[in-house]
Amino acid sequence: MNKKLSTLLITLGILFLLNAIFGRYIVLPGYLAGLEEGLSTLGSVSQTVSAWKIIRYLLWAYSFKLGIYLLILGAAFRTEMASSRRWVIAVGGFVYIAFAYILLPSPTSTVFGISGGLITLVIIFILFDWADQRGQLRGRYQTAADYRMAGYFFFAMATYTLCPFTGVKTFALAPEKMLAYGLQQEAASFAFHILVELVLGWLFIALSVRQEKGR
Repeated sequence: MNKKLSTLLITLGILFLLNAIFGRYIVLPGYLAGLEEGLSTLGSVSQTVSAWKIIRYLLWAYSFKLGIYLLILGAAFRTEMASSRRWVIAVGGFVYIAFAYILLPSPTSTVFGISGGLITLVIIFILFDWADQRGQLRGRYQTAADYRMAGYFFFAMATYTLCPFTGVKTFALAPEKMLAYGLQQEAASFAFHILVELVLGWLFIALSVRQEKGR
């Protein structure tokens, strides 16, 4: 039963991910046309927009999150995980996704500063934990730990690059300043840096997982 449910969840997850990737070519043209007409939020959608278009947009907007969520659930059912823990994952993930796009107040520089400080402390903890544990590992597990640290490094770089991208450098959160100062090209460059760092981070994490399995 668990295996059948797992296969179903994984299949649905893959379908949602495919919709996230390819659905944009169906949804985005209409969405962009709506923006040009001043329909920037669902709350201002006029009666000329059909309910189906709204549903289609929401389905696409949540597809990636739902796809990953369903894949994790499907994978959980392939393990010997306790039922109670599966429920925690299922409920916790669903609640997060349900509120993923809720409008939040604009964070202040103090909030960004505190959050950045906490992230930095976590990075330092991970670094010293790696240094402490590495000597106790042997062979492929030591190599896997090194790959994992490389992945963490690039995630840390991407995290910091978000700071000048959104704040004082290219003002992505204040586009009127970006345009006034002519920083569009710099903003695009920072976005590309973030993309490269995230790709490298995930690649090194994948190499770490592969190395631990001895492949």
